[in-house]
Amino acid sequence: MSEVRSFHVLLAPLGQLSGNGQLRETVQERRKRKGDNVPFWYLSPELVRKFNLPGSGLEGVVAEEITAINWLKLRFGGESITAELDLEQLREFASGLPPGPVFRDISI
Repeated sequence: MSEVRSFHVLLAPLGQLSGNGQLRETVQERRKRKGDNVPFWYLSPELVRKFNLPGSGLEGVVAEEITAINWLKLRFGGESITAELDLEQLREFASGLPPGPVFRDISI
């Protein structure tokens, strides 16, 4: 049975949140401290579309706690909104970690 609830969402252009790997570390640390079922999820651009959130080419973070979103917004930028989302679908589709950092060869 689905449970639709109000969540806080941070949206930003792809790479702004996850590009340097720090969001991945943040999600891992939060899950380590609060358990794997902590209401805190990363949304790829595909998942942003799946959950019918506004914008194109955006990635996002969904959290139950506004303080988590406010901290991420201060750290990474982006726009915060609230959205009615299905908890079971978040758990099913958005439980993966954000992508790791992109390493570039800067040697000459």
